[in-house]
Amino acid sequence: MRRRVLTTALKRFDNGENIRRAATLDPHQATAGQGNGPYHVPGSPMRRDIREGRPGAPLLLRLRVVEAGTLSALTGATVEVWHCDADGIYSGYQRYGADKFPALVSLSLRRFRPTDAAMFLRGQQVTDPAGFVEFQTIVPGWYTPRTIHIHVRVSLGATSLLGTELYFPDDFTARIQSAPPYAGRGRSPFVNAHDIEIRLAKGSPGSWPVIRPATEGHRADVTLQVRRRDGVQP
Repeated sequence: MRRRVLTTALKRFDNGENIRRAATLDPHQATAGQGNGPYHVPGSPMRRDIREGRPGAPLLLRLRVVEAGTLSALTGATVEVWHCDADGIYSGYQRYGADKFPALVSLSLRRFRPTDAAMFLRGQQVTDPAGFVEFQTIVPGWYTPRTIHIHVRVSLGATSLLGTELYFPDDFTARIQSAPPYAGRGRSPFVNAHDIEIRLAKGSPGSWPVIRPATEGHRADVTLQVRRRDGVQP
């Protein structure tokens, strides 16, 4: 019942035009910031492969971090990623499942704490001289009430430069969800056109990776544009 109500309510939004405009990011524009969301856990392991055996469609996520304006590579920046598994569950918050959103009161009081010590589908790396990092992961599943996404946080030393989310074309995720292990949960009723976070970010410019087939599964490439002067202490 709650899922039906949320789906109906979210269909009042139409992000189509904003998403089309967000497809092109001006060189002087920073990638849209969206914060860390409720499922961030500090202390992700430093590693390339973040799967920990979690089943799902293989995805090589390749990110490049550059400075907005000059587009010069940002070397030595820490890039952290995290997302849910094929069943829509986050490590650290497995008690909540995929359809039980954390209590809003707890979130507002900043008392939302992890329920377990798991770290699957979480990791961080430091950008190389060309500004690149890459992670071997899986295509995320879905959970109520969000479209498919991956969280990314970029920091330089103690300064947070960007917290954003990466999104995928709905036709791509629909194909992924038609095969195991996603098929058992079914196709997500929550899509990009009606997602509240995409709406708040006005289409989320700079958050749309290019998806292409890879030797194993798919590869997603995206360049994140950040401004050092916009950094704030996390």
